[in-house]
Amino acid sequence: MKKIVTILLSLVYALGAWAADVTGKVVDKASGDIIDFANVSVTKQGSTTPVDGTVTDATGNFKLSGLKDGQYTLTVSFMGYVPLTRTITMAGKDVNLGRLGMKEDTRLLQEVEVVGQASSMKFELDKKVFTVDQNIASAGASVTDVLENIPSVDVDQEGTISLRNSEDVEIWINGKPAGLNSENRGQVLQQMPAGTIEKIEVITNPSAKFSPEGTSGIINLVMKKDRAAGYYGSIQAGLDYSLAAPWNVPPGGNIGMNINFNAGPVDGYFNVGYRYHTSNGGSKTDRYTLSGTGAEELDSTLIVNHLVQDGQQSHRGGGMFARAGLNFHVAEGHTIGMSGFGMVSEPKVFNGVNTNHRSYLLTDPAGNILRDYTRDQSSVGYHPGGNATLDYTFEQKNHKLMVSGTYNNFGWNQMTDYTQIEVGQDTLYQDQSNKNTNWGIEVKADYEWKPTPMSRLEAGYDYTRNVNDSYADAHNIGAGGVKAELNPYYSEVNGLTQNHALYITYGNRFWNKLSIQVGLRGEYYMRHLESYYKDENGTIQDSYAAYPNKKDTAYFQLFPSAYISYDFGNGHELQLNYTRRVNRPWGHQINPRMDFSDSTNISYGNVDLLPAYSNNLELNYLKTWDRHTLSAGVFWKYREGAVQNVKYMDADGKTMKNTYLNVATRQELGIEIVAKNKLFGEVLQLTTSANFYWNNIAAVHDTISHQGDLIPINLAGQNIFAGSVRVNAQFMFTKNFSGQISANYRSPRVVAQGTTSHSYSIDLGLRHTFLNKQLALALNVRDLLDSRARRNTTWGDGFWQFSENRWHSRSVSLTLTYNFGNQQGRRRGRSDGEMGGGSDDFDDSGNSNSDF
Repeated sequence: MKKIVTILLSLVYALGAWAADVTGKVVDKASGDIIDFANVSVTKQGSTTPVDGTVTDATGNFKLSGLKDGQYTLTVSFMGYVPLTRTITMAGKDVNLGRLGMKEDTRLLQEVEVVGQASSMKFELDKKVFTVDQNIASAGASVTDVLENIPSVDVDQEGTISLRNSEDVEIWINGKPAGLNSENRGQVLQQMPAGTIEKIEVITNPSAKFSPEGTSGIINLVMKKDRAAGYYGSIQAGLDYSLAAPWNVPPGGNIGMNINFNAGPVDGYFNVGYRYHTSNGGSKTDRYTLSGTGAEELDSTLIVNHLVQDGQQSHRGGGMFARAGLNFHVAEGHTIGMSGFGMVSEPKVFNGVNTNHRSYLLTDPAGNILRDYTRDQSSVGYHPGGNATLDYTFEQKNHKLMVSGTYNNFGWNQMTDYTQIEVGQDTLYQDQSNKNTNWGIEVKADYEWKPTPMSRLEAGYDYTRNVNDSYADAHNIGAGGVKAELNPYYSEVNGLTQNHALYITYGNRFWNKLSIQVGLRGEYYMRHLESYYKDENGTIQDSYAAYPNKKDTAYFQLFPSAYISYDFGNGHELQLNYTRRVNRPWGHQINPRMDFSDSTNISYGNVDLLPAYSNNLELNYLKTWDRHTLSAGVFWKYREGAVQNVKYMDADGKTMKNTYLNVATRQELGIEIVAKNKLFGEVLQLTTSANFYWNNIAAVHDTISHQGDLIPINLAGQNIFAGSVRVNAQFMFTKNFSGQISANYRSPRVVAQGTTSHSYSIDLGLRHTFLNKQLALALNVRDLLDSRARRNTTWGDGFWQFSENRWHSRSVSLTLTYNFGNQQGRRRGRSDGEMGGGSDDFDDSGNSNSDF
């Protein structure tokens, strides 16, 4: 055995000697910033014909392979910099040149004028990266607005985000969860200006290095942070106006400022902005109570009663968002950083409120009116929150250590008043209050070692602790303002989760063709949950009284990941990856608070929900040309215990209730195609994405426990073939005038008890720059056809229903941006929170920290 191992090791060494490589990293000599897409060529001494050539990647690294023994001249060139040359000697071994520092050519920078637009999307092994700056529609918009134009991502009318048709997705900021969950992220992302985001990373199969939360993957928001020498910043102001009734809604607007600076050993950034947003919407419901089980086709012979509901919504609210950060480079390779963001959302600004007017008509099969009433809602909410991070980074040669601690705290407080006027009945006055606090800490340490230029070993520890406290109550209000508590709408939830995680990943690249990365993550998860409600007599009851063992759960799980990629040359690459992930229910999914804003459609959470696990497999093909890129992939996702929204009719036969349930299994098998094309020179950049998949939900027969009642739920299995297509066209009419058209279509798809109808929308944008691009004016029209809506047809035991909800209407916005600063032409460094880790990113050896 020893002889065999010795022979194999000798062969591996010999293969490495035959394929001698030259690697290095190109940076700005003054600032140390990465220079990507720099041209690197090598010529044999005494010759003028290049032997090989390449360009630096997004991390500034390059690699030239298969050079024979001899003397060579290596040349690095990039527009705006003085060309750099080095003499290298090849002697059967790889050569690592370390960091190559390029000097700016200040004379050339003053003369060069670039006409064109940078790419808005790039592909990496384990993610797709979308640059927000290149999206004209982002001017004056929120992060939620930008996500609506990201391939594979969907945002519904309530701000719910889904990835590849699944809401089990994690939203991270700078590579960390940042306290965002299903309870608060809608408010946070709506308040966060798109101008603070540099890029969005869509990671459908994250490696074991990252948390396995979210069965469909992670959407990572990378905040802007430029470490170029000097300072720069911008001031932005804008107006937007809803182009739909009611016309008395005032215009919204935004104003903000950001600045970045670098002063020797200290660099930092600061951003502050205020947004006042308005929107109009509406809702419709057509519901039939049946004497039997509903089906896709309504059986008129089973109708017991018929409810028609029509509503109009108006939302007005403002809030402030601020973020800041400082980095202290205390010594060579040692950096201490502090960063954070905060927000305060207060809809009651300038006497603004959220209002909802609904009218109801209930009839029997003969058309006789059983109930005729209207219900008006007026609410005021307060959504403060933020996070703070302290981190330390040590980087030297082949080693890198990062230690960080993060604290986050978010609140959600809302007061709502209702007025219900019913024909033949006294006017009913009610109120409902909801208070929610969610705070947590995260402590993590990540270590990275690169034993060779083509290999990388990563290991780390991650501890998270989250506390969630929620309280809700409701009242009937009588004469003189006397309140009588509505006992069924009282709830109190106190939750604590803790998670200890260890991970290790290893990756290597062989023969400059084959890349492999494997990883394993182990997590010990603990949850303590207390839930209380009031019975009809007003006595507080414990939801877990009959099952005290459910209050505390603890378990250990393993989450493996594997990536393999092969480069066939000439722009052809094939990738295969596998991960195991989890969705642990939290927030509104387990909160038993009952929302009765729609008195005929009441929703609440299920404290008995269990974690859902998924196995994800993807096979992707990538082909690149000079001006075109094509990515085609096949994905399969198998989820056990997937969480789905379910509906059932209350015993009165007039009220529908909504909650959540673990379904047995859910499968998706599909293909995803993304194409990027530059056409007519630099005039048109076209990005087209399409998803087509088969979706299966297994049949379920289960029982829900709610406030002491046991409710049987029966779900029929469903299958459907669905798809979506999204097109984004960016036009460069002149060097200062550009435009954008974004259009998308989504076919019908299945939910647990029915189908969701097709949807489509079109957005337009124009931008013109002035004063050498210091001043920019952008005009945007969102939802040009006023078509964004969610339409569902659902059925089950005792009901059939069609519903439609529209939250945002067609709107137009105008945004003015002024840029200032004392530095130009710098290359942007890697941003905080950029989630590296693809198996083809092993050539940053860092063997030398000195600039030549």
